[in-house]
Amino acid sequence: MDVKELQTFHNQNCGITEIILKEHFPPHLEYLLIEKNAIKQKKIQKARNGELEFTQQARYRCEQINTSKFNDNLVHYVEQRFQYLLKHNLSIETGFVKLEDYNKDISPKFLEETFDFIEATDKIKNHVFFSLDNTSGKLKEILNRKELHNNWQDFKQKDFYNMPFIKKIGEMNPSSVSELLQMGDDQFSLSNENEEEYWRNFFYFCCFDQYLFKDNNWETVNFDFVSTIVPPLVIPLRLRYDTVEEKNGIVSIRKVAECEMSEQLLQEIKERYNELHRAVVKYDFTAYKIIFRSTLEMDMETKIIKNARVVLKEEISDNIENECIFTLKKLENFTP
Repeated sequence: MDVKELQTFHNQNCGITEIILKEHFPPHLEYLLIEKNAIKQKKIQKARNGELEFTQQARYRCEQINTSKFNDNLVHYVEQRFQYLLKHNLSIETGFVKLEDYNKDISPKFLEETFDFIEATDKIKNHVFFSLDNTSGKLKEILNRKELHNNWQDFKQKDFYNMPFIKKIGEMNPSSVSELLQMGDDQFSLSNENEEEYWRNFFYFCCFDQYLFKDNNWETVNFDFVSTIVPPLVIPLRLRYDTVEEKNGIVSIRKVAECEMSEQLLQEIKERYNELHRAVVKYDFTAYKIIFRSTLEMDMETKIIKNARVVLKEEISDNIENECIFTLKKLENFTP
């Protein structure tokens, strides 16, 4: 901080005998008043400009397998492999994530063009610098939102209309192209507040949580899950956190979701099932079930996740089953 900044804040908050009149400390001055948040903001600005090193960094390989079954017959299979770069400095509550690599294996094959488009937009979204909430551990504010906005605008001009997925839906339903554009404009707008949306990505769900700033005194939290079987219905869940083991500086953590089902919501699920799936499945609604749990290992000193696994299984028993298994592993050899 420059002299003027230090002098102004001190003089506004000290007693009259401690005022600094020139650019030198008076001999009797025993302490200097400094605005803590101002220093923090200076450090954040330096991090944003690449002038401040993050205290921790890691590279991860992740795999996500999604399967869909109707009447116990596999109808969709998607295997995605990701490589992420993660950096954070918890002392100033900042983090950075970059999606570096992405591969996929999809059945049926015609869905590949859809995932090509998803990959392009995800690489824009997941090159993000942010501040962290020191209570929840989640993203608090995206700090490079202008960069994300500019990257989306550049993608729109150069690549959007050339993608096979966009060309195909443009031939069948031109209005859908406009809707996708509007969705992208909204997501990457300078005024959007979509920080919570990142936590629905399993990478952020594992790496950024209340255990970054708390030690064992974790609170049960609410989590609104958007159903994959009966969208856009929201299933209210409660996430419970438990310490499984602490050994050699590594803590094993388990997160388990419990569903809070009401009679009204169950009736809405039945009606939505009949609307979307009854004609294809050929059987009546049975019972709605959801399993959502996560286990992970974290280095207690660095607060870096070493490995993690998330299992999400949603089903209408014996009729439809959607399952997602996500695994995360920290690479041992990190190269910047």
